[in-house]
Amino acid sequence: MTAEASSTRILMLHRVLNDEPTAFGLPSCYRMRGTALTPAEFEQVLDQVGPGILPLQAVEDALLAGHEPPAGCVLTFDDGYREHLDLVAPLLRARGQTATFYVATGLHGAGDRTAVVDAWYWLLDHARAAAATVPLPGGGRFHGRLDTASAKEEWVAGRPKKALLAARPAEQERMLCALAESAGADLPRHLAASLYLEPGEWRHLVDLGMRVGAHSASHPRLTELDDAALADEIDCSVRIVGQLGGPCAFAYPDGAYDDRVVDFVHRAGVRSSVTCEPGVVRAGMDMMALPREFVHPGWLAG
Repeated sequence: MTAEASSTRILMLHRVLNDEPTAFGLPSCYRMRGTALTPAEFEQVLDQVGPGILPLQAVEDALLAGHEPPAGCVLTFDDGYREHLDLVAPLLRARGQTATFYVATGLHGAGDRTAVVDAWYWLLDHARAAAATVPLPGGGRFHGRLDTASAKEEWVAGRPKKALLAARPAEQERMLCALAESAGADLPRHLAASLYLEPGEWRHLVDLGMRVGAHSASHPRLTELDDAALADEIDCSVRIVGQLGGPCAFAYPDGAYDDRVVDFVHRAGVRSSVTCEPGVVRAGMDMMALPREFVHPGWLAG
């Protein structure tokens, strides 16, 4: 954590999970990637930012009025994971604090669709074979071990993961199938139910004093979509989240945005959008591209 106390920061968090070993005694993919805090670490974050936690709306209101936003931190969580309702929101409510939870409205516990990264991570964390091979988009293959920390880190954040994110849906499916077969791990039929909240539970977050924002429908890289698919992803998620009441806030999946994506989000009636680019919030900033600071396990020591 490096920004001065007088600044306004939007913090980006994902999962809050116990740090339990996975396949071959290695940390989970979420932990390796830095997207999972333990419950104790999350409470340390809350202790650190203390009474300076702001609702996103306070920052939006100030920016719309042309004022500097109030000093403090806005808490945001991506992807609608189950622990957001089971653990995070009750803890925040008990402290009199709030957060914004961005959900991909087509990925939820009542359905059978799983974000490609969540499926990728599940297979790696439950691998039984010590090595695996996957095809790469455009040709070639990647082969790597799964039983050492450095080798697993390559799968989590290196060449194969980057190829997965850049691939078309059909290519992503081939990569997942190949990983499942060569790693000796099959995706559970009800994986989505174990990972995500159900649509009705988004309302429970609101009832606890939280805000629910839109994060697209299926969590693709929006910059890779044609206009029709882009409009569907944005409009569908904004419409569903809008039914929960209040102005809609949006988060770009994987932080992927450009001028075209911003224009589509703005036309959907979104009040603010957040990126994955670090920085502090200042008066006069484009409300469709607000900076966010990634909170990872080492954040408190920063």
